[in-house]
Amino acid sequence: MIAESIPHIVWTASPDGATTYFNRQGTDYTGCPREANYEWDWLWLVHPQDAERAAHAWQHATMSGTAYSLEYRIRRFDGVFRWHAFRAIPLRDAAGEIDLWIGTATDIEDQKRLELALRHAEREATQLATLLQSIEAATPIGFKLVDRDLNVLRINQTLADIDGRSVEQCIGLGVSELTPDLWPQLENVYRRALAGDTVSNVEVSRPSSAHPHRVGHWLASYYPVHVDGEIIGVGNVVVDITERKEAEEFRAVVMDTMAEGLYALDAEGLVTYMNPAAASMLGWTEDELRGKPMHATSHFQRADGTKVPASDCPLLQVRIQGRSIRILDDAFTRKDGSIFPVAYSSVPLRSGPTLQGVVVVFRDITEEKREQGAAQRELDALTWLGRIREAIDENRLVLYSQPIVPLADGRAGEELLLRMIGRDGEVVLPGSFLPVAEKYGLIREIDRWVITQATRLAARGQRVIEVNLSAASIDTSDLLPFIEQQIRKAHADPANLVFEITETALMRDITAGEALARGLAALGCGLALDDFGTGFGSFIYLKKLPITHLKIDIEFVRDLVTHTENLHVVRAIVSLARGFGLKTVAEGVEDQAALTMLRDEGVDFAQGFHLGRPRPLSDG
Repeated sequence: MIAESIPHIVWTASPDGATTYFNRQGTDYTGCPREANYEWDWLWLVHPQDAERAAHAWQHATMSGTAYSLEYRIRRFDGVFRWHAFRAIPLRDAAGEIDLWIGTATDIEDQKRLELALRHAEREATQLATLLQSIEAATPIGFKLVDRDLNVLRINQTLADIDGRSVEQCIGLGVSELTPDLWPQLENVYRRALAGDTVSNVEVSRPSSAHPHRVGHWLASYYPVHVDGEIIGVGNVVVDITERKEAEEFRAVVMDTMAEGLYALDAEGLVTYMNPAAASMLGWTEDELRGKPMHATSHFQRADGTKVPASDCPLLQVRIQGRSIRILDDAFTRKDGSIFPVAYSSVPLRSGPTLQGVVVVFRDITEEKREQGAAQRELDALTWLGRIREAIDENRLVLYSQPIVPLADGRAGEELLLRMIGRDGEVVLPGSFLPVAEKYGLIREIDRWVITQATRLAARGQRVIEVNLSAASIDTSDLLPFIEQQIRKAHADPANLVFEITETALMRDITAGEALARGLAALGCGLALDDFGTGFGSFIYLKKLPITHLKIDIEFVRDLVTHTENLHVVRAIVSLARGFGLKTVAEGVEDQAALTMLRDEGVDFAQGFHLGRPRPLSDG
């Protein structure tokens, strides 16, 4: 009989409702013999809270002759109640009288649980939205809720406005689509939240669509959203801290330059304040200039004496993002007519997106030779900054490699060394441009380019690839997630990568340095401490950090044959490294005699001109 093979309870009943048949699924569920189910009081199986409702519906169906349809819980043989959907229809004879009822009962317990979870999640999300909207009324914040696939379920207009979208346009988008520029920084944060961690106070900076020429700053928190003990997604709360950051920057400028000239302009470029130092340098009093435009009294002009129209005045062009530092051929003219070039810093003052004014801090760079030299160096640095930016944009950064040779056991490696190719084809060494790149914020972009190339090389698996990390990159929270992302993208073995950090870089931000070092170790990458032996804190790091390699500074390798004290230092470093289970690398090996002594002392690896000069990667 077909009913015996159907995976649902199938039953029949007489016109008055007495059970006449149960299939095998029904007897298996109730645990009673089939005969025991006939002409029985089936209500004893129904959950007490559902019994009255079920009985009333069945009575109505049998009396009216209409179909029976209801959901309620019935007891299983082990005493557990499970939800079932009951359906029954009357079969009639030729005279139209009910001859038999035939019905089914389908187990819908799992469906009911899912519906309950979804209602619970919806209720919690609604409560969260109500709470956040109440908070937003007092302090504008952005918030959103994403599901386990990181697609947006809810978002408020404050957060949607950052990307110039409506709430409706954001719903259903993946987070990586919503903020593709921030995804490398935030992917690991979302993954941690999905794993159950709450990640608070992540600082995010980027222009918004409403103000593309102004960098906005936000403080974001990410937390797992639980329903019945299960994580169904990630909640995100974002607070705008742009004004606070700009105020901090303004205070930093003022505090750094208290002894220098300072004055303030309103949004129209009119003088609203001047400190005594500025008045002394210019020869004007505050009362003489208050309420006048900067260019009106001819005290601001080009060095050749040409007056500057208000629309072209560089001091009024700071209506852009953040702090602007310049040293130009512009000059101030004192009241007595003498002209002097200036170095100055300009900071916009805002209330929300509205420009309220500009604060300018300046100094006379003709007063002393030292300040003249500083100005020239700044000019040179700005020239280099332009050259570096062009080299990045025109793909004129290249990598050289220098071999790292094992002196006993171990895999051969290579250290990646950065070069810049000038437009005339000149190869520019990193000492000429990296300090400028680090000072003006380009070093992080360069580091990430190098890391990307390094992970691709590491994926080949032929040699260990060693990469230098700058101090400026170490203290950024998105560096480790970026490295992990590139390793995954290139399908590289982390064991093929060794990241090199100097003690100076670590000391710049010890907390960030330790976090990065432990994160690299967790990924399975090596960590080399460069210039070992030259700093006072090096020995401390051996205890605190998961270092794998010590790079013996070139100062101890140079003249190793002729200077006995250098040999003593090398011997001590090797002994110390062995005690901590670390490998040693000697830099600057320039002759066979030094190489032999290093091998005899048990140094593990060596690099230097004697073993191979840096060569472009394309040369093999």
